[in-house]
Amino acid sequence: MNNPAKNAVVVPDGPLPVLPPAIWESKEVRDAVAAESPGAVVALARKAHGLRQDELGTLAGFSQSAISRLESGSNIAYDMRVLRTLQRLLGIPAHLLGLSDRTVPVHGLENMPKDLVLGMEGKALMALCASAVFGTANGTGELTDNAVSQLLVLRRIVNDAHNWRGTGALLPAVRNMYDFIDALRRNARGDVRRRLLGTGAMYAEFYGWLYEEIGDLRNAGVWTSRALEQGQAADDRDVVAYCYVRMSQLAEVDGDDDRVIGLARAAQRETGVSAIVRAMALRQEARGLARAGLDACMPRFDLAQSLVQGVERPQSDEYSIGYCFTELHVQMQRAASMVDLADHRRAIDAYNDLIPRWGAVCQWEQGVHTAKLAYAHAASGDVDQAVDWGFAALELARATGSQLIVNELDKLDPWTRTPAIAELAAEVTHLR
Repeated sequence: MNNPAKNAVVVPDGPLPVLPPAIWESKEVRDAVAAESPGAVVALARKAHGLRQDELGTLAGFSQSAISRLESGSNIAYDMRVLRTLQRLLGIPAHLLGLSDRTVPVHGLENMPKDLVLGMEGKALMALCASAVFGTANGTGELTDNAVSQLLVLRRIVNDAHNWRGTGALLPAVRNMYDFIDALRRNARGDVRRRLLGTGAMYAEFYGWLYEEIGDLRNAGVWTSRALEQGQAADDRDVVAYCYVRMSQLAEVDGDDDRVIGLARAAQRETGVSAIVRAMALRQEARGLARAGLDACMPRFDLAQSLVQGVERPQSDEYSIGYCFTELHVQMQRAASMVDLADHRRAIDAYNDLIPRWGAVCQWEQGVHTAKLAYAHAASGDVDQAVDWGFAALELARATGSQLIVNELDKLDPWTRTPAIAELAAEVTHLR
């Protein structure tokens, strides 16, 4: 017979004690950090405090099931708001969870949950931008000393939010933010003007990306080109090179493999580019080579992976190009390229090795690769597995509204003679 008292939730009085520093230097924690598994770090800290999952959930304001999903590596393990709450509660050093100890406080955001920013319509978010760059105390209308840093923090907040949510209201909000920065830029001078130009380029590129995600390639191209022009005017080589990468990705969606390769190589010809942006360009060139049926793609992936592994991540809450780009992104595109090369069994094996880590990438990207895995199973004759993975991708398409996932699922059309895939195709049709 169960003893109810044994399972009762015990909530400690007052703050939790500080854990010994040796815990954060243990092999278990180092291994969890190396595997990019913040959920495992949280689990180790929880156990060190002697807490059960339900007790930690009560303290943090989350359910036991949410703590369980976080510790097992689901998407919630990469939600910045959740990680910040648990980091402060358990006393975990911020960098062990992929968070930053060095923050630039944004006026008006100090006591606001970051996920609330997403619910704002464009005008409200623009007002927040104004508060961030002008401050609220002096009323002089002059830019604060760290105005550009504040705008880059906001850019990262919006980016992090988009990683786990659909495009939704972000299009008008980001456009308002871009227009606001552009107005500031036109009235600024000297180095401030140049930095605002580069910052505006990062917002323009993101705006173009949002258009790509909903399937509007024309506007995606227009805004990516604008970002490129502003990056060139600002002499920001990372922005310029990344815009070439983005143009290459748009060419991939359009099915123009020669432009995919050419634009990725243009990105690599830029001088003074960071290692992370160069790795992104190499990965994109590899994608183009694979789509053209060339095995020469694999050495490019190898070089991209070695560059990513050697990158030292900046400890800042400001947005920087490629701040969340990891070795996992390279490996997932390597598996996708095996599909392009019709090496389907090898692609399936590669994807299966990566699946336990998929929670570390955003939902739309999980959906794209889930759909590619479904295609690999169908092409190798395992239609039942193709159906299972296809419906999993469909759910991610519904959750994110990403047209990119829908495009991948459309590739299952040759197998619609199978009733289950015909049913999947009918569901996909409703998402177009």
